[in-house]
Amino acid sequence: MTTMRTELKTLSGLCQLLLALLLAAPRPAVAVETLIASHEPGDSPITVTPGWQDTGLTVACVPGGIDGAPAATSGTYVLKLAFENEDGKIEFRQDWLTATYSLAGYETLLADVYIQTASALPGLIGIWTPQWDPPDAWQSATSIPTAIGQWITVSFDVSTREQTGLDQIFAFVLEDMPGATGVAYVDNLRLYRDGDYPVPVELAANAFDTHTELAWKLSENMQPTGYNVYRADNEAGPFVQLNSTPHPDTLYSEDIGNRTQRYYYYVTAVYGETETIPSNTVSARFNGLEDEELLNLVQAAAFGYFWLYGHPTCGAARDSYNGWTDTIASGGTGMGIMSIIAAAERGFITRAEAAERVRLICEFLEDTSDRFHGAWPHWMNGTTGATIPFSTYDDGADLVETAYVVQGLLTARQYFDGTDATETEIRTRATRMWEAVEWDWFLRDPGSEILWWHWSPNYGWTMNLPITGYDETMIAYLLAIASPTHPIPASAYYNGWARQWYYVNGAEYYGIKQWVGPVLGGPLFFTHYSALGFDPRFWRDDYCNFHDNSRNISLIHQAYSIDNPSGFEGYNRWAWGLTASESPPPTWYSAHCPTNDNGTISPTAALSAIAYTPDESLAAMRYFYDVYGAAGLWGPYGFTDAFNPTEDWFSTNYLSIDQGPIVIMIENYRTGLCWRLFMSNPEIKTMLQAIGWTLDGDFDADGSIDATDLNAFAGCMTGPAGITACPAADLDLDADADMQDFTRIQRAASQP
Repeated sequence: MTTMRTELKTLSGLCQLLLALLLAAPRPAVAVETLIASHEPGDSPITVTPGWQDTGLTVACVPGGIDGAPAATSGTYVLKLAFENEDGKIEFRQDWLTATYSLAGYETLLADVYIQTASALPGLIGIWTPQWDPPDAWQSATSIPTAIGQWITVSFDVSTREQTGLDQIFAFVLEDMPGATGVAYVDNLRLYRDGDYPVPVELAANAFDTHTELAWKLSENMQPTGYNVYRADNEAGPFVQLNSTPHPDTLYSEDIGNRTQRYYYYVTAVYGETETIPSNTVSARFNGLEDEELLNLVQAAAFGYFWLYGHPTCGAARDSYNGWTDTIASGGTGMGIMSIIAAAERGFITRAEAAERVRLICEFLEDTSDRFHGAWPHWMNGTTGATIPFSTYDDGADLVETAYVVQGLLTARQYFDGTDATETEIRTRATRMWEAVEWDWFLRDPGSEILWWHWSPNYGWTMNLPITGYDETMIAYLLAIASPTHPIPASAYYNGWARQWYYVNGAEYYGIKQWVGPVLGGPLFFTHYSALGFDPRFWRDDYCNFHDNSRNISLIHQAYSIDNPSGFEGYNRWAWGLTASESPPPTWYSAHCPTNDNGTISPTAALSAIAYTPDESLAAMRYFYDVYGAAGLWGPYGFTDAFNPTEDWFSTNYLSIDQGPIVIMIENYRTGLCWRLFMSNPEIKTMLQAIGWTLDGDFDADGSIDATDLNAFAGCMTGPAGITACPAADLDLDADADMQDFTRIQRAASQP
């Protein structure tokens, strides 16, 4: 038995060596053909019908080699075209009922044509189908038959067409025939290309507590029969095929019994009877952290940036880990206040510890730091409070950063509701600072409804930057309109922030609707910063529900990463999310997004989207930790700012404005804490009603969801017909009022 094991081990090693040599050796190019219609009874259902004007044409799938029909070129059946009293032209239509075909990656469409009678010899053969447009709907064939009684393969050039998922050839045309009556046959429609079959690439694995998921792409856009998935207990194999029949798509899930075992995987593509060489090999093992444990780990680590690395004198948030240690970021400090509140509620620190730190920060913001018409600068010295210029002319007020500070202060004012001296002082200071911001002064000109971002005591309005959407600045308008002491008109929301012609989008990207915002959504921090306290789940303005829009932008980012149009390393369904962050040199920092992409992924983007896309964000969190954590992405305060697999680059830095949203939005996903606190400020609901925002399901327009609204909704649950009477009941915009909408209203009713 020992000898047999030794021989088998030697044989296994030899096979591995031979396989490695085979895969490394150059292989000759082969012709690739993909059958799309052979007109066999067992094929995927296809209907074939005469053209609507060809009343004398009969089409039928008949056995080849019988009753005068020629032997089939593929299978045993052929398509017979028999016509009488036609005008020298016939056409037939084919519809694929369940399957589809794709032209992308192919050079030609081939069809075998047999002319039985001289009267049917065509002068022209072509295909006309709208699904092939662009570049146009018509394609003529070459190599058309010139004699009867033989199969001729005609060729349609499809090399410039990239359509996928097609289910129709509207008109297969035979034209300029000399007779009005005749017979012809067609068989074996197939797509052709020179070269090897596309192989699976970019295989990635993500291990969860009960299962492992695999995802991959094809090296070229071509539809295989399916895929085979292989697994082994170690990298050397042996690998065992997991699926009994070809797997239909590029995502595979395997239930795992042994959660401590690391498994290795590769995938092949199957084209008919041909199986390609394997993909890259990947491995995965469950890291032992259940979802709640992983959330605690990530949230606590990111919170540590504010708690352990906060400025030793004033407690406020330092701008960055690798930057000047005395530089305080005002916006990051507002986020830090909210992070401290989340940490106290989560039990990372005590409430008393949180209160004392927030009191210290408030003391610094009110008594020490520079302010200009109540607004803070972008940067300030953590010891002296003096302004640190952000740029030459940006050495004064920054109204957007101020809005992030106030968002944090108002959240703290509602959380620290105790009667002791510390919590009382927090509330008092927060209210005074909130009421001291002269929002109306930042309209700049009399009668203006546009806020301006910067003002300098040395350069005035030289920065000349209006605050307009769509971007991260909506919270500035909401707070300015809500101000009890220096409000701006409610009309400024639409005439200022939402005024630009490009604010409204309305397009679909990757089949996902985006109501407002730039092409493909822009950097994801656009969806985070204004929603750290403002709860977008149930409110909508004239254009959209902002939670739905932010969710879809997040999903568009994920779909973009899966598509990976620029071919960057590492992008997949779990490694996604582009936003403003550090970037590899010589760029150093960039507002990454699908239209400004250099291969840099920022963990804060997907992680802070968790309140919109919990499943996708949790999966990304797990993947970042498992695959890249030990490689350089995990450090003293959790995930570092960014990484670029193409450049093999990992940031060693942390930014306060990227750490804060991770802590806050994870908590909003888990409990809604910061949303609930901020929205409970009485000024906020009044502001939203003044602008004209409406609350989903608030049928009686009293600003709340209660039993009256639930009863009103029940009368609307009559399917599509009910929408005419109750259009506001279709909250998910799927053209009916149903249980999905009711669940959403119930969720809104349960939120304070």
